[in-house]
Amino acid sequence: MFRLCAMIKKYLFRQFIGSFLSIFLTLFLVSSIIVLFQIAKITSYIELSLYELFKLYSLMSVKLIIFTTPISFFITCFMCILRLSKENEIIMLFSLGLNPRKIANFISFLAFIVSLVLLVISIVLMPLSFSLYDNFIDYKKAFSKINLKNANFGQKLGDYIYFADELENGIYKNIVLYLPKTNSKNEQILLANQGTILNEDNKITFNLDNVMLYNFKQNTEIAKIKNLSFSTLINSKITNIQSFKDYWKDYKTPSKSKELVIYVLLSLLPIASVHYALAFSIISSRYEKSHEYLAMLVFLIIYLVPMMLFLNYHFYTITFVFFTSLIISKICFRKKILSRY
Repeated sequence: MFRLCAMIKKYLFRQFIGSFLSIFLTLFLVSSIIVLFQIAKITSYIELSLYELFKLYSLMSVKLIIFTTPISFFITCFMCILRLSKENEIIMLFSLGLNPRKIANFISFLAFIVSLVLLVISIVLMPLSFSLYDNFIDYKKAFSKINLKNANFGQKLGDYIYFADELENGIYKNIVLYLPKTNSKNEQILLANQGTILNEDNKITFNLDNVMLYNFKQNTEIAKIKNLSFSTLINSKITNIQSFKDYWKDYKTPSKSKELVIYVLLSLLPIASVHYALAFSIISSRYEKSHEYLAMLVFLIIYLVPMMLFLNYHFYTITFVFFTSLIISKICFRKKILSRY
């Protein structure tokens, strides 16, 4: 009997995971298109390599997982069990000893695993991805100000027009910098044997070695400079974040409270919705209709509207919305399913 029950649960799991993956991949791919458009906007003001595009997409896809996974699980609970009901396979499972309560417990276990993983991602990994994303953008913005190419005319380094003869192993050689004359500045020419770009102490620095400076005043002034640096600061607002604890320590502020409520409640959606989904998907297809789309819409309104209305109340909103939805879900399951089967 135990082996038969295990085989039935294995069959149910295969049916569930197949439906889940098809729905999740569809939602994830559609959401990825939106992310790619956002990355395309970023490339309008910073230059990205193919590897950097993939890295940026990977950081942004963490957020996609938080939004697409719970919605996919919620839809799968309806569609998978409803399909089994319409094909009379649910009746077959009942006859083999897998009653509605056991089905609910099995899918609730899957929901618990999914929600646990999502909570880890939303509370621990999400802040780290935000930090890495912002630091990456700040770095690229700063680097774009000293984004130099060899043998390329018309480049600017601050107010200077830049040219380098060659680039070898990260070292620019035979460098010329020209500063046109303005009302406040004299005309200048700088000649350097070589230069390197360094990233240290939250700034991008272009170091020049053995510089000859020609300053054209009434008389031409010539100076020899051993080392000369051009620097641009990197925005360091988020660079000091060491862990997710630092990120959430000010969770009561409006912006952090909003993130906490949205990400945690989305992570808990699978647990809150399992019994509700089963209540409207376990049916006798010959005698009744599930009204699954209306049922899904009603539950999402019950779950998401209070969440969006009370974003600033952090844990109070999370507790109220989750337990209210969970209680409604269990009541619907008890009234519609357990009272009949």
